[in-house]
Amino acid sequence: MIKRIILVLFLGLLSPLILAKDAQQNITLRVGVPAFPPFAYINEDQQLVGTLATYFDYLKQDTGINFDLVLYPYARVISGIKQGKLDVAMLFKNDSLKGYADYIGPISKSKVIVLPLAGTDLHTYQQLYLLGRIAVIRGASFGKQFDSDVQLRKMKVNDYLQGVKLLELKRVNAIVGSVVGLDYNLRKIGKDFSYFGEPFELIEQESWLHFSKQSQHRNTISKLEAVVKAHYTSDLLYDIYTGAYPLDRDRVAPQ
Repeated sequence: MIKRIILVLFLGLLSPLILAKDAQQNITLRVGVPAFPPFAYINEDQQLVGTLATYFDYLKQDTGINFDLVLYPYARVISGIKQGKLDVAMLFKNDSLKGYADYIGPISKSKVIVLPLAGTDLHTYQQLYLLGRIAVIRGASFGKQFDSDVQLRKMKVNDYLQGVKLLELKRVNAIVGSVVGLDYNLRKIGKDFSYFGEPFELIEQESWLHFSKQSQHRNTISKLEAVVKAHYTSDLLYDIYTGAYPLDRDRVAPQ
């Protein structure tokens, strides 16, 4: 009889823990990702693929949390986090979301360059003032100095592909963006960096998860922080893009 009572008490204490664990594993976080190949896009089989899709697959494996990736224009991702329509966004760390989101990361670093037309080589920031129009993705952040510089002639574009097409047609004199984003989209139009001038390395940006302060699933933050830290390498997203990551899945699984 005593053994039965002890067993019942033990199960009574264990059940809430099991239910809490199951509840967290059944959570689905709505994630806003800019619709920029190769980061996130719909392929020919109508599947959402890309480096960010792969990254969130790793997070799901290691946390048990589900992620519903939603392709939005960059500016709409920002507003979605502010309004709580999105739980999470994967972006370059964006100061416009201070007070609206918690920053979880860093996740990876990315080199941001200004790529000019052929015949123009860029070596200093001051040379950017001598350019004509610079294609800039609407709503994106490329560092405080560049973002706030009103003397530069910036032409807003919807995505990398639109920007590189305008550069090819010489309707802009340069485009700013990450090396990975520009490399992929240049290849989409049959070009590579050798067709253009020497780029200027503007900044090395860090990608972070932005977790909305209005999310109803903020109890998952601590688990995400641990797994994000376990996965971190400075070239993570570039290595996913090239197929070089992960070499050893056991190495990044949280203990």
